[in-house]
Amino acid sequence: MMTSFGEGIKLTPLQLAALMSAIANGGTLNYLQYPRSQAEAERVVAKVKRQLPIQQVIPELIPGLLGATEFGTARRAGYVATDPVYGKTGTCTDRESPTHLGWFGSFTQIAGRKLAVVVLLTGGHHVSGPVASGIAGQIYHTLAQQNYMPHSTALTPVALFSPSSW
Repeated sequence: MMTSFGEGIKLTPLQLAALMSAIANGGTLNYLQYPRSQAEAERVVAKVKRQLPIQQVIPELIPGLLGATEFGTARRAGYVATDPVYGKTGTCTDRESPTHLGWFGSFTQIAGRKLAVVVLLTGGHHVSGPVASGIAGQIYHTLAQQNYMPHSTALTPVALFSPSSW
C-alpha cells in the first residue's frame, strides 16, 4: 500500500495521449492533432511520426487496460461492451506542493474510429485517478451521443487539461 501512491509526474498529458494512441494503433506513433470543430475532425488524416517497438507487449497490456475500466480503478469511465474504454488511472502528489494529481490515460473506438483521451486533475485529497476516469467516461459518452466520430480513420488523441478547457 505504501508504494502504490506515487510522487510527481514525469510526462505531459499530451505525451500520455501519444503513448495511449500508439498502443491503440499497434505501436504506430502519430503526430498529435487537435481538431477544434466537427469540420476539422472530418478532415483529420493520420500523420505517422515513427513506429515504436512495442508490438510484442501490446497483447499483454490490453487485458489490464480493459480490466481497469471493467472492474478496476477506472470503473467510472463507464465500461460498455460495445464501445469498451481501455485505460490506466494514476494518483500521486506533486513533490513541490501538497497538491494531489489524478490522471487517466485511455483510448476507445467509437463508430469505427479510435480516440485517445487523457484527463489530468490537480487539487486536494478528493482528486484521484478514478475521478479522472469518470470525466473521461463523460467525454466518450458525449462524443458518442453527438456522433463526433462518424468515419473510420486512425487514432487522433485529444487531451483534456482541466474542466475550464472543455
